[in-house]
Amino acid sequence: MFELPSRDSSAKPDYGARVGMAFQGLRPDSVSPVAAAASAPALLCGLVAADALMVVGTGLAAEGIAARVLRAAPADPALFAGVFNAAVGPLAVLSLMCFYSAGCYRNLRPKAVRRTIGSHAGPLFGAWTAAFLVLVLMLGVTGDLRRLDTAAAGTLWLWYGLGLFGLTALRSLFLRLARDWNLAGGLRQRTLLVGTNDLALEWLDRLQRTEGAGYQVVGAVSTAADRPSSVNAPLLATARLAGVPVLGGVTGLVEQVRKNRIDLVVVALPWSAEAEITDILERLRVLAVDVRLLPHRLIARTAGLSVDATAGVPLLGVIHHPLAGWRGVLKRSEDLLIGGAALAVLAPVLLLAAAAIKLESRGPVLFRQKRFGFNNEEFEIWKFRTMHTDRGDQSGAQRTVRNDPRVTRVGRFLRRTSIDELPQLFNVLRGDMSIVGPRPHPVAMKAGDVLYHEAVENYACRHRVRPGITGWAQVNGLRGEIDNLHTAARRVEHDLYYVDNWSLGLDAEIMVRTALLLFWDRNAY
Repeated sequence: MFELPSRDSSAKPDYGARVGMAFQGLRPDSVSPVAAAASAPALLCGLVAADALMVVGTGLAAEGIAARVLRAAPADPALFAGVFNAAVGPLAVLSLMCFYSAGCYRNLRPKAVRRTIGSHAGPLFGAWTAAFLVLVLMLGVTGDLRRLDTAAAGTLWLWYGLGLFGLTALRSLFLRLARDWNLAGGLRQRTLLVGTNDLALEWLDRLQRTEGAGYQVVGAVSTAADRPSSVNAPLLATARLAGVPVLGGVTGLVEQVRKNRIDLVVVALPWSAEAEITDILERLRVLAVDVRLLPHRLIARTAGLSVDATAGVPLLGVIHHPLAGWRGVLKRSEDLLIGGAALAVLAPVLLLAAAAIKLESRGPVLFRQKRFGFNNEEFEIWKFRTMHTDRGDQSGAQRTVRNDPRVTRVGRFLRRTSIDELPQLFNVLRGDMSIVGPRPHPVAMKAGDVLYHEAVENYACRHRVRPGITGWAQVNGLRGEIDNLHTAARRVEHDLYYVDNWSLGLDAEIMVRTALLLFWDRNAY
């Protein structure tokens, strides 16, 4: 996560020049402290009110569209009006409760604001659907649903569709406005940095390289644990740390927090300075302020952190199973449902491909090869044979190149259209693979002249989930021949992104983009 500055003076980055630019114009008085502190709750309250109004408004719109545009007036308007008026309030309350439970109203932290609508669409869809189904269940229990005719019931479902569209559009607009406000400084947390050492400099450098990080660093406070080094000594001499003013020592820490209306205190001290960290936390305990410890460099490099309490003792989680619990159940259910349906629909295609292979050349229809799978265990992958039997490479050491003479005419078409991958649906049903995941590589596959799994750092981490028929790397232009280490590293980087950010929505996006690529992907040969 953090790249340590070199101790060689000739190789040191110019932290003052690079980081100072990030804080130009961010004077302590550049943003009103009261406005900055109140902006996030105000946005949150505004979003809640807008959601409630959208639920009511789309209901009225559905009633008007059904009556005036679709000419689908209910047989008993008075009955429908009574049911509708009785449903508006409960649905508004139910939807807000479901949105809250789905995490749609989490604090407007800059990290959340920077997310795209795609990451919000899944929870929003699930929450709105759940709220509407609960309403339908309530109407069924009270008997009102049975008394409604087709036109009236259809109006309710039109309400569902309009509501889903309106809420999604509203969330998209809100995220855009919140993102712009965040970049303009409206959501920045006024931050005080405790520590003037290399760790503090690295954190400031990272802020400079992260657009809209959401921190307005008001100043820094030096401590006894800070030791002059070749990197920070010249900066401390001018009472500035990479463009941020040094406001004194720990003795005036509480006063600085109150004086500058600080929202967040970041303690950037080595964890070996336990006594001083304890003293700082005791000083800050009396204030209404958030305090965060900058993690040790080793921990900072892990994918994610969590804290669990066991027998009253907190345990810091640094590595997590990406598909533990219900996430794994959802992923496996997706594989079984989509894999089974795909096999049923594509069965004629598989039969035609098998017949074409058999008619063109002698040899088996299927090609089997050992590849790396889940937890780095080897498994046997199934593909349609696309090469002449006597020229195939069972180990995978020899790369397939464009216009490869080993590939048959039928095989070239199968590879171009990805039909050769379809037998892997059986691997999916067996549990060896998933529909979506990092592509499995042959055990002897090379990147350049070096074995792939030895050439790329963190390669094995991509096998924390089942390999897939398609993946995030493949839909981002990294399908085909791997002929150098740079391309190999980029593919692994995309695979690790998928492992750390898995969701059903991401899988759906990859499957849609894969279907589109079948028509014009020039990297398939």
